Amino acid sequence: MTTIKDKIQEQFETLSAGQKRAAHYIQQHMQEVALQPAHKTATKAGVSEATVHRLAQALSYPSFSAMHQDIQRYILRDQRAVKNLEHLTSRQEESWLEKHFTQEMDNIRETMLQTDKMQIQETVRALLQAERIWVAGWRMGLSVTSFLSFVLKYMLGNCELIPQGSVAEYSAYIRPNDALFVCGFPRYCSRTLKVSKLAKEQGATVIALTDSNLSPFAKLADLTLLAQSKSKGFLDSYTASLSVVNAIINEISYLEKDRVKVNIERMELMFEEFQDSFEWMGRTK
Repeated sequence: MTTIKDKIQEQFETLSAGQKRAAHYIQQHMQEVALQPAHKTATKAGVSEATVHRLAQALSYPSFSAMHQDIQRYILRDQRAVKNLEHLTSRQEESWLEKHFTQEMDNIRETMLQTDKMQIQETVRALLQAERIWVAGWRMGLSVTSFLSFVLKYMLGNCELIPQGSVAEYSAYIRPNDALFVCGFPRYCSRTLKVSKLAKEQGATVIALTDSNLSPFAKLADLTLLAQSKSKGFLDSYTASLSVVNAIINEISYLEKDRVKVNIERMELMFEEFQDSFEWMGRTK
């Protein structure tokens, strides 16, 4: 049976820009949409109410009401969604701090449920087989890409974080046997997307960490990893993204233990050579 998510996935490329925005919001916030009227869904998606009604028609529903009922049926078939729905409607009022940490935990839980070992293993194999690993993703995404590139450089020695101000220069050196790891979340940085397209054209393997299968990065990538980024504040959360990156790092450590050990030992010798460690002032023997 075709679900609302299936319909969005199949028809997404035929939708207008506003309808795509609404469809993306609905797919990512299915439980909330099931509880709210069209005008509230429109407001949260950043589109007009008319756009939400037109989206329903574009997805072959006779009305928004019919689509809304289909959304409710969809989440009622999902036991996890039922639990979330009950939690959402019955829990006592929490403090802002409790809400913050609850949302962070929910992001990690949802990310865990949509990620399997095979995805992580395929990603790791692509990274280990690459002659050079390039990492791209700026703005808030730097919280993920700067960490990943530093650790991969430390472990493997063949990773470079592409600086935002030097995209053209670095992109010119991406080769067919390389891998590009990109972090692409709303608002979907156009420069990061352009680097991804160039890498794809040059034959490199593109790995995307993004928020949805509807993301332009997911449409382009050879391998896609998903992470939730919902937040109670005005900034998106990258806690779940960092958890995915840590899973990749752990799998690399397991599969390439000897190679990683050699590189780390060499790096530690350099740290000693340059005394790159903190010395306690006034230390006594």
